[in-house]
Amino acid sequence: MTVDTMNISLVQYDPKWEDAPHNFARLEELLRPLSGKTDLIVLPEMFPTGFSMNVERIAAHAADGRQWMLQQAKATGAMTAGTMATCVDRRCYNRFYWVAPDGNAGYYDKHHLFSMSEEAGRFSAGGERKRFSLMGWEIQPAVCYDLRFPAWCRNTRSRPYDLLVCAASWPAVRRDVWHTLLKARALENQCFVAGVNRTGTDGNGSAHHGGSTVYGPKGEIVGGVRDNEEGVATVCLSLQELHRFREKFPVLDDMDDVSF
Repeated sequence: MTVDTMNISLVQYDPKWEDAPHNFARLEELLRPLSGKTDLIVLPEMFPTGFSMNVERIAAHAADGRQWMLQQAKATGAMTAGTMATCVDRRCYNRFYWVAPDGNAGYYDKHHLFSMSEEAGRFSAGGERKRFSLMGWEIQPAVCYDLRFPAWCRNTRSRPYDLLVCAASWPAVRRDVWHTLLKARALENQCFVAGVNRTGTDGNGSAHHGGSTVYGPKGEIVGGVRDNEEGVATVCLSLQELHRFREKFPVLDDMDDVSF
């Protein structure tokens, strides 16, 4: 069944470096007020540990992290999404999970690994674009560096998605780029785009500004969290409003379908 309005909650916080138990407890404090008030909760990239390249150490928390996500989905009544390091068959992935309150779950493995860090050498790239559905909404996940690649994020004329969700650990030095790319992806794909980023300084000394924001299909800011603050912004999105705009200004009808 398709529901017109969906509430999405952007969770912006400063994870303690490589300390999953601490971070799970802190996030529970931030998520507790969302119970019964939202439909989709999005967490930053590598939310249990921060964007560490100590792969074996941080991937050890993957099973606990998935169980924690299910617990939070049940407690809030909302699908919960975010990324964590996950190792399978001697390969490690920066894996974006989505977990529903009923236990239904899926994942997408980050495709574009950041070659200017150790990520490309420590992780394996996913090779498949994926989507998930919630309340009749079609949602495409992306992870941080993926946002820079419009072909990978590109919508399709035959089966358009409605919302692009990007979980990130985006440095403050490139904050303008973050907002430019979020807005561009919304405009060119005629969709809502939600970018969720962390705050604080990580274990490598990189500062992060947050800037978690939802952009609408006209490039407008729909809502978000203030820079450099921990907090949650819950934004109400309308599928009917999106469809009306697409009918009025049918860019997707002229788009070339691209498949991967």
